Amino acid sequence: MDIGNVITQSIELVWKRKFLWLLGMLMGINSLVFNLIRPFLRSFLPSQWFEMEYWLNLAQSDNITPPDFSSLTSDTFGLYLLGSVLVLFFYVVVFWVIVTVAEGAIIGATFEDQRLRPLTFSTSLRLGFSYLKRFAAIDAAVFFPLFLWMLFMTIIGLIDTIAVGYMTLQTEAESSTVISVFVLGWLCVFALSCFIIPITLISIWYRTLAFRDAAILDHGVREAMRHTRQVIRQNFGDFLVMTVIIYGLSYVTGWLLSFLSLPILALTAVPLATGLSSISGILASGANLFITLLIALLRGILHAFTAVAWTIGYRQLTSNGS
Repeated sequence: MDIGNVITQSIELVWKRKFLWLLGMLMGINSLVFNLIRPFLRSFLPSQWFEMEYWLNLAQSDNITPPDFSSLTSDTFGLYLLGSVLVLFFYVVVFWVIVTVAEGAIIGATFEDQRLRPLTFSTSLRLGFSYLKRFAAIDAAVFFPLFLWMLFMTIIGLIDTIAVGYMTLQTEAESSTVISVFVLGWLCVFALSCFIIPITLISIWYRTLAFRDAAILDHGVREAMRHTRQVIRQNFGDFLVMTVIIYGLSYVTGWLLSFLSLPILALTAVPLATGLSSISGILASGANLFITLLIALLRGILHAFTAVAWTIGYRQLTSNGS
């Protein structure tokens, strides 16, 4: 695989098809929404909530009134809990669909452009939606081991906590034994948690390639996952070099974007504290909005470039008979 050629083609395609910028912004929709909402929270929440001194004084005060839960029954608590879970589930699903369709649209647009076919934003979106079922199944299969690993960690933590609680209630249990069991259990949890980051990174990397295998080669879920493993084994060196280059560029560029936005965010921090109740607050909010959208656009271009590069690279390897 000619990685230099892959990068050159990716830059040319992202510049030529500027609707890919919007699709890239959709891939980062979660952080965009959070960054858009954050500056305006001060207009709807008490200003003292954003001051550390307020919470420190509150924690040291003797006049803290505990919340009244007398009217909260088991039924209403269950409804609140169910409602919270449903809202969280809806939030996660909606954002996952948006991000996955956007990535699928970029993959489809890149593949169609490589085959010299007519390409539009709507065509790309239709391709993204057409991949959604297979991408959902790939995600479920790829991240299931990670779910089991985290479940295993949770079970160990619960067993350790229950054991420590039971031993504490037993008057004959020595404190040194209780402490030892507690420390040993949570050391196991900590040791297992050290594997979460590498497992997550490997899972994300593998699903990135499996998505392209399913889309470019029109494979089913099982065939795509099997063939992706085969392609990785045969071209591991190429993938490793490309991973370092692509994610290295993405990391450095993302860091630079964050660094460049700091001066303006720092200058507007004080007037922003007044919310939308003053001219300075309105101007600060406008400046933050502009910077947020500009950074989101630049990050969107970066997301689009990364998605296009992986697609072109994977197509090069698979078209060579891998």
